[in-house]
Amino acid sequence: MDRQPETGWRASAIALADGVDRLVARFCEIVVIAVGSALLAMLAANVGARYALDSGGFRFAQELPERLFPVFIMAGVVLGVQKGGHMAVETVLAMLGRQGARIMLLVGHAIVIGSYILLSKDILLLAEMLWIDRSPVMGIPASYGYYTLAIGLALIIVVTTTQAVRVALLGPEAMPVPAPEEQVA
Repeated sequence: MDRQPETGWRASAIALADGVDRLVARFCEIVVIAVGSALLAMLAANVGARYALDSGGFRFAQELPERLFPVFIMAGVVLGVQKGGHMAVETVLAMLGRQGARIMLLVGHAIVIGSYILLSKDILLLAEMLWIDRSPVMGIPASYGYYTLAIGLALIIVVTTTQAVRVALLGPEAMPVPAPEEQVA
């Protein structure tokens, strides 16, 4: 996307939004690669252990992927949101014109942010209640997945906010456009 050079507070706001986006993207990319690699390595090791060990594999090999998978998925969802792969409203936006599209996008972003804040509050309340319930082999609290979801929603709120800042200051053309190979038809 070609941007006009901005100056003053607008330039600072856009630079801050871009910096936050880069930080969140790097964090989520590292999580996806590290957790995805760990999941594959663990599953491969367990397959080998099933044949090599009398116990039939590692006892933790079912529990740990269940705990890591939500982290893997939420990091991927955040990256999808950040790259514009989470909603497709191009037809409606084209009918509204530039200012109408800007307003619609900002209202949509506000709805997403507000909804995820409310959802996160309820998820955190539920996680507090499930803290005492532990997995049988590793003793990991059942609330772990809920905290993962809450963190993922917080990151989605952050990247949605950075998108809203860019749309408010630069217009609807500031929305991210997914690469052709990332689009779902």
